[in-house]
Amino acid sequence: MQGIFVGRASERIFSHESLRQLYRFRHQIFKERLGWQIPTRGALEWDIYDEFDPVYGAYYRQGAIIGAFRLLPTTGPYMLRGVFAELLRGEAPPCAVDVWELSRFAVKPACCDSRVQLTCSEDMFEVLRACYDFSCSNGIRELVMVISVAVERMLRGVRIPLERLGDGRPTRLGKVLSVACRVAITAELHEVLHPLCCESSLEGAA
Repeated sequence: MQGIFVGRASERIFSHESLRQLYRFRHQIFKERLGWQIPTRGALEWDIYDEFDPVYGAYYRQGAIIGAFRLLPTTGPYMLRGVFAELLRGEAPPCAVDVWELSRFAVKPACCDSRVQLTCSEDMFEVLRACYDFSCSNGIRELVMVISVAVERMLRGVRIPLERLGDGRPTRLGKVLSVACRVAITAELHEVLHPLCCESSLEGAA
C-alpha cells in the first residue's frame, strides 16, 4: 500500500490485517515512544472509542504506516467529553453533527533521537491535509482535539488557527501539559495546508 487511505472500518477500506497494522503503529507511538498510560492488547493500542465505527486515516509508505488519525462525531461518545472533560473547565462539550473530534493523530518521526526539537514535517502536513480534505468532503465545520502544549506551539508555528476551549488554562495529564482546542475548517486553513494550490489559482486569475 502507498499513500493515504481514509474511511471507516465498516466500509472495508481497511482489511483486518490493515487494522491490526494501524493499532500496532499506535502502540509504537503512544505506548512505546510517548509512554502514555493507556490500555493495550499485546502490541496493539485499541480503546473503547474504536468500537464506535470511527473514521480512520492511515498514511502508508512502502507498505508501512508512517502516519495515522481517528475521527469521531461529537454527537456520540468521544474522548474530550468522556475522558478529558476537565480540560473544558465546566464548558459544555461540543455536540453538533458538523463538529468532529480528531484523536490518535500521529506521524512517525524522521529521527528517533528524542532530543530533536518537535517540528512539523512534510509527512505531518500530508496527514493534516487528509484530515482537512475529509472534513470538507463530509460537511464538517470544525474539529476539536486534545493536544500537548508542545504540539499546540508547533501547529501555531505553521499557522494552524487553533483556539483553546474552556478557560484556556493548560492541565497536566500524566506528565504532559495539555489543552483542548478547536480548529475551524475554513479557507484560511486551506491556504495553510494547500499553499501551492492557492498559488496556482491566483496565477490563473491574473
